[in-house]
Amino acid sequence: MLVPLQTSGNKPPLFFVHGVRGFTFEVGPRFARMLGSDQPVYAINANGVDDRTRVVENVDEMVAAYLQEIRAERPAGPIRIGGMCSGCMVAVEIARGLHEEGRQTGPAILVDPPVLTANYEKLTKTFDLGPDVRDRFVREVYGWLLGKKLHPADGEQDLPFDPRDPKYLQSAVAVATATTVAFAKYVPRPFSGAVEVIVAENRAPGFLHPQMPWHTLLCGPRVVHVVPWSHMELFQPGAGRKTVARLMRFMLEEDSAWEGQSTVWTRVAAQPIAEARQ
Repeated sequence: MLVPLQTSGNKPPLFFVHGVRGFTFEVGPRFARMLGSDQPVYAINANGVDDRTRVVENVDEMVAAYLQEIRAERPAGPIRIGGMCSGCMVAVEIARGLHEEGRQTGPAILVDPPVLTANYEKLTKTFDLGPDVRDRFVREVYGWLLGKKLHPADGEQDLPFDPRDPKYLQSAVAVATATTVAFAKYVPRPFSGAVEVIVAENRAPGFLHPQMPWHTLLCGPRVVHVVPWSHMELFQPGAGRKTVARLMRFMLEEDSAWEGQSTVWTRVAAQPIAEARQ
């Protein structure tokens, strides 16, 4: 489900994929404004959040549906693709599909990809969200959605629905459960396109280690920005969120000429941006 967050501006629009819950609370109207008034931004939420479309429980179906929505919104011209956490895997597949069509997308923007263990392929085959775990997960999602942080004092809502409406709340919980299972069962494929990655400090060792999966899955040119915050702090109000916005704005503005290069860079953003060649 495509949600326009900011339609003004002449820059290539950014289409940003949801995380594991299926909807983009972290990247809403507030965050879009932080990227600049001249940057169009669209959030991609999982189908079913609006209680009108079927909930999708398969990543390949998600990719096909999101590609169709992007084409309908922007049938021609350059665009940018981004994703957060588990949504990074979907963003990569969307970028792959657009590249195959000859669309200009620039480097895919991946914000804190999920932790993948060395034997993740085996774990995905045996994953099963049993009844007890599913019930506990549903209760946690209900509690999260009804939390005070989703009801800001200024009344501006970053969610694509009103969590106080029982109908939409129930749909959102169903979507969160389905996308969690879909991502847990998905085995990502190597991607040779260009990427720019923002990695939280606590996830950096697993992401950058040459024997861990992301080192071979992202086999094209890439730039990695390591930021000194945890995964949960990246989109909460404060320094982490401001740094993510600043880095993404930089990514969206920079020339993509490096896309054909084979260089790998790591940028450590304690005081963004100091660079160190990897």
